[in-house]
Amino acid sequence: MKAELKNGANWLATILFCISLAVVLTLLGSYLLFPIDAVVYQVRQYWPVSAGALYHNFLQLMAYLQLPWIGQLQLTDFPVSQSGAQHFADVKQLFILAWIILLVSAPFAVRFLHRIKKQGQEYRLLRPAQIGFLLPLILAGLASLNFNQFFVTFHELFFRNQDWLFDPAQDPIILVLPEEFFMHCFILAFVLFELLMISGWLVAHRSIRKLRATHDK
Repeated sequence: MKAELKNGANWLATILFCISLAVVLTLLGSYLLFPIDAVVYQVRQYWPVSAGALYHNFLQLMAYLQLPWIGQLQLTDFPVSQSGAQHFADVKQLFILAWIILLVSAPFAVRFLHRIKKQGQEYRLLRPAQIGFLLPLILAGLASLNFNQFFVTFHELFFRNQDWLFDPAQDPIILVLPEEFFMHCFILAFVLFELLMISGWLVAHRSIRKLRATHDK
């Protein structure tokens, strides 16, 4: 019983590691995505600010959302309402949680995967990798049908209030954060997670081929 619980905890840590890694890499990738989307969708036409100043404000926002020692959101060129500040505070909790889960789960997941490899049992990754690959595909299919509705549902699931419904007159930062930017972030997270699952799938298949070759000798 104890061994089963330990095994289950190791798999849980590995799953959480993969999810949080995809999320954190997406957060880091947004630093490249935002300036590209800002140019492509010409967001500066909605708020008079230079490209450099716009990116500076984005860096201020991302620093607040990810660094626990920054307690108040202050943007140089954008006012922030009370409800807007509350929503970003809620987002901050989720982002920091993702970092915490990654840092806590990483040692357990890496040690578990290393033990599997050392014991030549990489084939055990096959079923979890297949399930992990297929479930996001279903989610992505639903999101592609109506991303706006998916975006709304996502917020209703993760946030307890309606503060995410920004009023551009009070929180003009939303004018320079187009829906396409968030969609691209979701796509990036999806691709990164799927790549992790594909990696596990390939490793498992290679392990199975080795076992079959050894058995046939």
